[in-house]
Amino acid sequence: MAESGALAGLDEVATVVTPVAETFARAGHRLFLVGGVVRDLLLASEQGTDLPGNDVDLTTDARPEQIKQLLEPLADVIWAQGERFGTIGARVGGRSIEITTHRAEAYDPDSRKPVVSFGDDIAGDLARRDFTVNAAAIELPGGQLHDPHRGLVDLRERLLRTPLSAEISFTDDPLRMLRAARFIARFGLTPTPDLVAAATELASRLDIVSVERVADELERLLAVAHPRTGFEFLRLTGLLDHVVPALGALGPDVHGRAVALASVGPASAADPGGVSVRDGEVLVRRAGLLWPVRAEATGELGRLRYSKAETVRTGHLLRAVEVGLEAEPGPATVRRLASEVGVDGLVGAASLAINLVEVGEADHHRVRRLVELIDQLAANEDLTDLDGPLSGAEVMDLLDLEPGPEVGRALAHLRQLRIERGPLDVGQARAELVDWWRSRT
Repeated sequence: MAESGALAGLDEVATVVTPVAETFARAGHRLFLVGGVVRDLLLASEQGTDLPGNDVDLTTDARPEQIKQLLEPLADVIWAQGERFGTIGARVGGRSIEITTHRAEAYDPDSRKPVVSFGDDIAGDLARRDFTVNAAAIELPGGQLHDPHRGLVDLRERLLRTPLSAEISFTDDPLRMLRAARFIARFGLTPTPDLVAAATELASRLDIVSVERVADELERLLAVAHPRTGFEFLRLTGLLDHVVPALGALGPDVHGRAVALASVGPASAADPGGVSVRDGEVLVRRAGLLWPVRAEATGELGRLRYSKAETVRTGHLLRAVEVGLEAEPGPATVRRLASEVGVDGLVGAASLAINLVEVGEADHHRVRRLVELIDQLAANEDLTDLDGPLSGAEVMDLLDLEPGPEVGRALAHLRQLRIERGPLDVGQARAELVDWWRSRT
């Protein structure tokens, strides 16, 4: 144990939590800050940086019903959706907190869902956590640091270890193997040899984890500012084959290219914890990971239960790059792609194409031509507006039409002309439309 009063940012957290802790202490219960907020406090103290925004997680020996009773006089609102797992949430002093009864869990070997039982001491609770860097606690009031598994030392030495043996930890909850990849990348940690060995041996246990949780962890890794080391961990241990099974049969060279394409960056905007907030970059990285199996990308994303919108966005981006690289693209090709994927998607396609050059998957001169053409058109045209300059009402007036399908066909014709020839002024559009209409009648 060590005193944590000098930890950067603790005073700000303690302002909210101390009144709660004092209430618990008067009732004969102990209260501890745990989880990410403690890790980030330790990091902020070591690095001299500000504490990133973080929800406040606490643990106590009080049981859920007692937690609710103690919070009632202090909280603006209380929610108890997690009560059967021992967790009570509340809004106190304008900040969200969650308080969970100390846990001592056992796992069904065929499931990652724990059989929850409540414990009475902090030591047992910390032992069940995923990694030592997350297995420290700060007792409040007072600010005493409890670090039985030397998480602070591991943070200083940039090591990733588990409190219990890695084999037990990953057998209990296989999702921790994917979390390991994210922590390796986000915090620049080196996994211990026994952790790597356990993940390699137990990689197939990832198959019992719900695909939604796997997809969520994959997205979190894709959003890390520098994800390369995390993806290398997935590749080295064989976990990548269980995240994207279609990659499994393609061999180590393809795996290496997929990892490189999923790791491009660095992120141009990141929070102090190393997490990118750029949605477009995550999309490009996701498409890069799937580029070697792009014919199966829709199926892979469907298997992982990605939303239809994200599946379509990824598929369109992959198709845009394929079309852009098939032959010497002309302006009409780029405009058509812009109509399908939008300007942001077009920029993403250019980024992925450049990344393909870097891993030897595309011709440099062809990609340079594509990127130059995209830049040129974006500078000289409004690629967000690929419709003709006439409204439906103007088309009806010009061609003496009533509302109906013919108006839609006329507008589609103008759009096609806009894509093929570039911007049209009103006079050109009217003349072209009259000629088109005469040829039909």
